[in-house]
Amino acid sequence: MERREFIAKSALSLIAASIGAGASSSLFAGQPEYRHGPGQATSVGKGKRISLAFVIYPGMTPLDIIGPATMLGGDNFDIHFVWRDRNPVQGEIAHVQFIPSTTFRELKKVDVLCITGTGNPYALLKEHEMIDWLHEVGSKAEWVTSVCTGSILLGAAGLLQGYKATTHWSMIDDLKPFGAIPVSDRVVIDRNRITGGGVTAGMDFGLTLQAELAGKESAEYAQLITQYDPHPPFHSGTPQQAAPQLVKSVKKMVFDMVEARTPDWQQQMKDSVARMQRYNKA
Repeated sequence: MERREFIAKSALSLIAASIGAGASSSLFAGQPEYRHGPGQATSVGKGKRISLAFVIYPGMTPLDIIGPATMLGGDNFDIHFVWRDRNPVQGEIAHVQFIPSTTFRELKKVDVLCITGTGNPYALLKEHEMIDWLHEVGSKAEWVTSVCTGSILLGAAGLLQGYKATTHWSMIDDLKPFGAIPVSDRVVIDRNRITGGGVTAGMDFGLTLQAELAGKESAEYAQLITQYDPHPPFHSGTPQQAAPQLVKSVKKMVFDMVEARTPDWQQQMKDSVARMQRYNKA
């Protein structure tokens, strides 16, 4: 199978509701056994297909999910795209839609849970059905993962208390109220939690997760077949690299947008922290 066909199948798994296994491909056949951490066998064992659920929702950032879904192609995975119903979901970019393959009521257990991000995660804190589902399924999952601001939603579900985690740089301080330990790295692994930074970090996240599940060789294979060797034309991709005035301007723009769409976002944070405490008492 050629590279373009592999990538096309990975992308189509995001669009076609009838595809539940993601990017089915012989390219990843015969990869090393699945592992849970360095050198430790996992109950997601050799010869067993791994169930991986991507949570989709209105306003999600397309690249957050397309990047890792491409890297995690192969016959090893049963990939689900879950939302409250099966109607098309409008992404953050107007011309991109996602089609759920299952619903919260139908899917009660997965090996790997992943929720990707959005430019306004605070609006999603009101989605109590989704947050409760994240808590229920994430509490039983082998791996609990996120890309970009998806980690704020994991936090609201009570899944990051006492764990190191990352998110988009502009919102990293909002992990603290949920009991997470913010780390400004591109990908952070803490036990069975893997969190990726903003947007493009989803590619690195996908390779990292592939390595944890199927070994370094499998991840290197995915990296090569997708020719992932970024050489950005500019060096302003992190607050540490960018000019201070640019960092200030971008952060202001981000929160101006949040304020315009979710004027009560700070109250939503407070309410979500209080609601999270109920999971501890349950």
